[in-house]
Amino acid sequence: MEEDKVGQYLENGITGGKELHPLQKKKYLGTFQERVITSLTKEQVLTLDFLPELEQKMKEHPDAKLLLNGALPYQSLRPYIQLAEKTGNEFSIVQREEDETEIFLVLAAKQEVATPDVKLEKATPTKEKSQTESQPSLLDKIKKMLN
Repeated sequence: MEEDKVGQYLENGITGGKELHPLQKKKYLGTFQERVITSLTKEQVLTLDFLPELEQKMKEHPDAKLLLNGALPYQSLRPYIQLAEKTGNEFSIVQREEDETEIFLVLAAKQEVATPDVKLEKATPTKEKSQTESQPSLLDKIKKMLN
């Protein structure tokens, strides 16, 4: 009986202990799904349209930690890092391969949250985009001049 404990202890030391929910932790950048306040996909992170909604969530949960997928270049992560510094939330860049998970940003609580993972679906377009949509492009101006 004592030899079984020693053998188990040695095997855990060599291979590592059992991990709870490894696929879940891989998907959510190292945290459990129960702790996820919100998450964003790669496309959502790159558009920056969700910054106002994310800022609101970060203010509602000042103890939450922002987890960023390190598969993206720093320039893409920089606005989120600045937001975390502005709101006083901790952040970490987690190294994951692009094909490991579709999640590229997670706002996670330290404990289980009462509400399930809320994916931000709609966002108010930023002012820059709405201004560019209302202004005709250079090509449109040239076409108008030629007609």
